[in-house]
Amino acid sequence: MPTNEIALKLQTMIEAPLSWLKQRARMAAFFWVLLLVQLLELALIERRFDLFTGGFLQPYSLLSAKERAIFLGLSLWMDVFFYGGIAFIWFRLASRWRSKPLIAAYNFAFLVSAAIGGWLAVKFKVLSYFNDTIDFLLLQALGGGSLYHALSYVSNETTVFILAGLMLLGAYWVGLRSLRRSVMPESTSTEGRGPTIWITLIMLSLTVGMVHWVNSNSPLRYGLQKKTSYALIQTALIRLTDIDRDGSGFFSYPADSKPLDPLIYPGALDVPGNGIDEDGFAGDFLWQGDPTDPLDALTPRSGDHIVMIVLESARGDLFGRTVNNKAVAPFLTELARYGTSFEYVYSHAGFTVTSLKALFNRTLSHKVDRVRLVDYLRDSGYRLSFISGEDESFGNVADETGMNDPGNYFFDARSALDDRVYPSKEPASLRLSEDRVTRQFLARSKEVDWSEPQFFYINFQAAHFPYHHPNMPAILGGRPIPRSDINAENRFWLENTYWNAIAVADRSVGRILARLEALGVLDDTVVVVLGDHGESLFDDQFLGHGHALNDIQTRIPLVINRSGLQASCALGQVDIAEFVIRVATDRLEGDICAKPRTPILQFIGSLNYPQLIGTVSYGEVRTILDMRTRMVFFSDLGRWAEFDVAIKDPLLKERTRELVTLWEAARWQNYLTEQQSVNAKD
Repeated sequence: MPTNEIALKLQTMIEAPLSWLKQRARMAAFFWVLLLVQLLELALIERRFDLFTGGFLQPYSLLSAKERAIFLGLSLWMDVFFYGGIAFIWFRLASRWRSKPLIAAYNFAFLVSAAIGGWLAVKFKVLSYFNDTIDFLLLQALGGGSLYHALSYVSNETTVFILAGLMLLGAYWVGLRSLRRSVMPESTSTEGRGPTIWITLIMLSLTVGMVHWVNSNSPLRYGLQKKTSYALIQTALIRLTDIDRDGSGFFSYPADSKPLDPLIYPGALDVPGNGIDEDGFAGDFLWQGDPTDPLDALTPRSGDHIVMIVLESARGDLFGRTVNNKAVAPFLTELARYGTSFEYVYSHAGFTVTSLKALFNRTLSHKVDRVRLVDYLRDSGYRLSFISGEDESFGNVADETGMNDPGNYFFDARSALDDRVYPSKEPASLRLSEDRVTRQFLARSKEVDWSEPQFFYINFQAAHFPYHHPNMPAILGGRPIPRSDINAENRFWLENTYWNAIAVADRSVGRILARLEALGVLDDTVVVVLGDHGESLFDDQFLGHGHALNDIQTRIPLVINRSGLQASCALGQVDIAEFVIRVATDRLEGDICAKPRTPILQFIGSLNYPQLIGTVSYGEVRTILDMRTRMVFFSDLGRWAEFDVAIKDPLLKERTRELVTLWEAARWQNYLTEQQSVNAKD
């Protein structure tokens, strides 16, 4: 066969599939995107949330064949509608700009796939550190009010994403050049005009009806809200139906019962005694009046010295723990043995900033509405010294707690930038080694006059993520886990690294105790060691803190070097300052919990816009309300219940109402404090 005939046949063989592809390029590109989204997103959702098999602390699962089929059908429909809309707009614009159909289809398939893949990679990478409670408000809480600082928490993966993006751009460029050199020229004719207006209206109506129906089906709503297409469609419908612009619309869950009244919507501030249930929880809130501040009735006076040591991310189960046959915290364990340790002590929100403000300001309000620890100690004649391994400007902690008030000795990570353990100077990552913080205390302890009452605050960052820094000694042996290897599969390695960090902090506590003893003031000093929040090491499938109300993430250690102290109730960080003052001034009469106390209020997110609120009582008894699903969890019963059912159940209603009342009271107190602050400025 002549060479030219062979070449002609080869060209025909190549042109045939190209011709078919060009005629159906748009449809092929759309179905490629649809297939990718369905396979990738559903696989990630199942891996992350065990939606189809059931998982730890998941309130809903789709276990029957019928439930799964309905979910998959709705998932496919929402993707068809959402990505179909993007495709329609894309190809309309391509036709207007007279782009070749195959090139337009290639651009659509590649760029949309890359965008979806990148979004899912970032989303589920973030969720591997946290969980599905993450939103902008929660990220800001993690970052001390700054979204930028919060994202730096997982910034080590930025390089990986950048490299992946560059590789994708390279692949895109190669593929585009190949198409432009194809053997068959393309026309710029369109492939039809797409769906008619009637088809579009029918699809839109069906989609709106489906979203409304899903809102009434809790398991489907829980699952579909994890789908990108459904979440964006629902958000758009909420915005469109939010007539009074209060952030809640007809398609919210629960729906806005008063769409024309901006003061009434789910989660609104419930004004007490007006006969209106603004937030939709447990009827109209009844306010019992401003709670009295115990320190107002406690005359300021000096007593023993106070050294308060905060261990970043220290879990409440550190006492007596061993790794590689070595004690993790021998000094703290010994301190607890001859002093007193308290088992049920909790962080209110699981974040450093919120915890430190609760500790020093003794309130959950954004503005100060109680006597601050710093002010009380100053009025009592104490000399105040603050030495911190972190940047206390993070979340504005130093200013709002009074740490850096005139007359105080103040040293934090900004005071020794040349000694920072990481190159970054960002507040979220700026930190000093435990040795550097200890040396600063040793130096300061020589300067103060111990004949006057002294207060020291010392903050160690050893157990802060990623639980290691270049200068950290391996007290427990073994190699620290690299940040890039931190995942659930390496949990044992991660745990050893974390506990070594606790051991390093413990050794620093030992050095401080030794210095106090050498100075001859240990017996006259109340030493208080506590955590700011706990830390999950994939114990509950998550890494970090501030995303679940459980023992691992919110229970903290508290040990005081005085024996015989009693607390027969759970303690929150807002309670600790008064406790310490009474111990130091010998004004603690028996059990700190002698007077009736309510459970400890906790929340995930922010006080005004939480995703979870909960109470925890002595014995680790929890009641948790998921504000997104209106489901209540009772830990001692191991049971979830719909809020509207629980509030009427004779066995559950008291705990359910108490939880909501405590939250509404904290919000109202915060509102009054903010109003007083505004009025004071005016």
